[in-house]
Amino acid sequence: MPHRRGKKEKMMRTGVIGVGVMGRHHARVLSERPEVDLVGVCDTNKKTADEVASLYGTIPFYNALELFDQGLDAIHIVVPTFLHHEIAEMAIDRGCNVLIEKPIADTVENAQDIFRMADKAGITLMVGHIERFNPAIQKLKRMIDKGNLGGLRSISTLRVAPYPKRIVDTGIIVDLGVHDIDVMSYLAGRKIREVYCAASSTIHTMEDTASISLTFDQNIPGHIETSWLSKIKARKLFATFENGFVLVDFIEQSLILYDDDSAREIHVEKAEPLKAEIVEFLRCASNGIEPHIGGEASIHALGVALAAVTSGQVKLPIAIKGENAFDFQPELVQNGFH
Repeated sequence: MPHRRGKKEKMMRTGVIGVGVMGRHHARVLSERPEVDLVGVCDTNKKTADEVASLYGTIPFYNALELFDQGLDAIHIVVPTFLHHEIAEMAIDRGCNVLIEKPIADTVENAQDIFRMADKAGITLMVGHIERFNPAIQKLKRMIDKGNLGGLRSISTLRVAPYPKRIVDTGIIVDLGVHDIDVMSYLAGRKIREVYCAASSTIHTMEDTASISLTFDQNIPGHIETSWLSKIKARKLFATFENGFVLVDFIEQSLILYDDDSAREIHVEKAEPLKAEIVEFLRCASNGIEPHIGGEASIHALGVALAAVTSGQVKLPIAIKGENAFDFQPELVQNGFH
């Protein structure tokens, strides 16, 4: 809900639902914001809710409805993905602006419904694709938009880490691969039109390793390598342009440009991506501004991730048709890539 501007700006009454590993960071950042009144945090695990509430000077709740009854302006939804639709509906019904962690939902249909409800209610809906707010990605995006690098020729990522045992309701493609699907689409400024995936499961009930080939509009190729079998954490992006080659390290927040047989590190002002994401959400919610990562882009990222999961299962490429969030049409390609 937009703030009323005046001599003293009204604080935004905000809460967090789900304060596990990621949710407690949301609570931390919100507790530091002068324009925010962190009304409460909610978790079905009473011990977790009590601990986080105590850390950040707020009230613990164990039932989402009780937190919503406090009259919130905005809510951060950081619960398991299969609960996103249920909690988002509660929030939207009460006129709360919503920041929902990626992916937006567990199915494209549920994601579309969240998007539709938010649009009808006139509230701000933003999805937490945090890598968009990595300072190195923001710097690269500005360079691309200024035309400094020329046209994009190919883009790929490497995202590996030891398996986080708390992730039990989804495989690595929807949990981690969706980061790269979104950030690659964001940098390319294009939708993904075809996906082919080879995946395997070694330590997880779903896929824990995946190699995903993508084709963007204008036949630009992309590739994602991701695994939970690694002994180290690595998150890198590689992009080839007409005027050079770029290497981004998400963890180090570094950007190196290779051109004319030389390499130079581009200065990046390091910052916490989650803080930047939350500041952007608060700005959009306060002013009724459409965030650049709302329903449209997040549904595309989810749909492509789910198509990659299916591709890995049926061992066939999948074409992605449709022009918007409500016209997402994945189709098997029986005879290989177009």
